Amino acid sequence: MNREDQCVEPYDPRWTLGGPNILAEANLRTAEEVLRQGWICGIHLHFAGGRSGDAVAFGKYPAYLKYVHAATPGDLFVLWSVPEIRRRNLLLVDARYGDVEPRSTSLLSPDSLRDVREYLAEETGREVLAVAASGTADLTGVLTDLDGSEWDRFLGLVQQTSVSGGELCVLPFTSVDRPEFYLLKAKRPNEKGEVPLGGAY
Repeated sequence: MNREDQCVEPYDPRWTLGGPNILAEANLRTAEEVLRQGWICGIHLHFAGGRSGDAVAFGKYPAYLKYVHAATPGDLFVLWSVPEIRRRNLLLVDARYGDVEPRSTSLLSPDSLRDVREYLAEETGREVLAVAASGTADLTGVLTDLDGSEWDRFLGLVQQTSVSGGELCVLPFTSVDRPEFYLLKAKRPNEKGEVPLGGAY
């Protein structure tokens, strides 16, 4: 099942107060609690945006809150808890600076790169979601398959991780893109607190 089957939904122009709201108090508390333990990552799909979604990643609650507040009303967020995916032993890569040889230029070891390639090659359309810290407060997310331009971006990103404070996690996106793995799947509300019933994403 590909991303279009799960993350998006049939278009419905009506807006409702009863839909999944990313700014609802319970959803904000959920995100804040997870971010005390580790990272949140996911996909930000733009309402009537005419483009594909963006990979997003957060390590601190203030950055998360600022980002979702700045989103366009109707935008959809599909988010995962990295600590939970780790607890389920589903991460393809889970590496930190200090876990690799001091002279290594990347936290992505040859064995880990092979594992990622094998996962992607098992089935047409498979993707991974990589989240990286390169010693700064900001995280970077990349969603990629083996064939697109994002693969080169992914390889470039992991080259920046072998620094003090560097970390790298790679989620098997295609395998975890199911409701039982989601932390949150919710939308940015408008000024009335309404979200669209179905989105043009």
